[in-house]
Amino acid sequence: MNYIDTHVHLFVQAFAGDFDAVVERARKAGVERMMIITTDEEEAYRAMPFVEKDPYHFQLAYGIHPQRISKVTDEMIRKCDEIVRDPRVTAVGEIGLDYITDKERKDLQKEVFIHQIETAVSLNKPILVHSRKAIQDTYDIMKAHPSRGLMHSFGGSVEMGREFMKLGYYIVYGGAATYLNNRHAKEVVRDMDLRYLLTETDAPYVTPEPFRGERNEPCNLPYILRSLAAYRGIPEEELAGIIEENYRRFLGETA
Repeated sequence: MNYIDTHVHLFVQAFAGDFDAVVERARKAGVERMMIITTDEEEAYRAMPFVEKDPYHFQLAYGIHPQRISKVTDEMIRKCDEIVRDPRVTAVGEIGLDYITDKERKDLQKEVFIHQIETAVSLNKPILVHSRKAIQDTYDIMKAHPSRGLMHSFGGSVEMGREFMKLGYYIVYGGAATYLNNRHAKEVVRDMDLRYLLTETDAPYVTPEPFRGERNEPCNLPYILRSLAAYRGIPEEELAGIIEENYRRFLGETA
């Protein structure tokens, strides 16, 4: 089986000591393609030559993460716009709203989110959306500013999942979907149109069972897909094939 990791922070410090080994373990585990998320300029510039060597297996995303909102300046926004225009950058993200981290700057978060959506649309690049305790505001913005993309680490209800899919957005699950108390993930996966399902690890964060508490890696993706297939009641091989096709469609490689 081939696995797809739509969200991995491969260039963070946590992987600096064994980067090559992490990539090799992912390859051996069957992780076919990875979207590398970068959240600062230095990360993005280090990742560019890496993805340029193998643009099929590795894609690159960059954006101003909502957790960085307190540090946002006009120059940071200008530089972000410049970076995402680079042809080596496939997607704009992760971007969005996070009312846990900074609920005092909601208006600024919304302003920066909308700007990045509009930039992505102008470049015909998809967006990767982060939303924590802000699902309704996230939805309202995305409905008012149509684009294409995915909902990273989706934590919403069945009803919200349906609404995002009506807008054309993919729903993405990672390690948290393997946790016994994640009722929403089970309900959404059982209900949803599987043409909108994607997988991620968010490594080195959000480690799935049975490795919870350890550093997460892309090679753990099979455990995530196994849980999703069990929730849906279909063979893992079937779901892996669906997700692989979904990712190709997400990237615009197929209609």
